[in-house]
Amino acid sequence: MSAFDALVEGDQIHVVSASGESDRGVFIRIENDFLIWVKNNNGCAVYAITSLEGITVYKL
Repeated sequence: MSAFDALVEGDQIHVVSASGESDRGVFIRIENDFLIWVKNNNGCAVYAITSLEGITVYKL
C-alpha cells in the first residue's frame, strides 16, 4: 500500500520539492516512481512528470 493510494485522478494537489519550490495542480497518476500531473504555470496547464524522490504531495 502506498501513501498515494488515497489520491484519485482529478484531485487537486500541492507539490513541494526538496528545495522548497511549490506548485499546485491536478493529480493524474503515479507511474514508475514518478508523479504524473498537470500543473498551473502562470494560468497555463502544463503536463508534468516529476520524480517522487524528495518531494512532498498534499491533497487540497
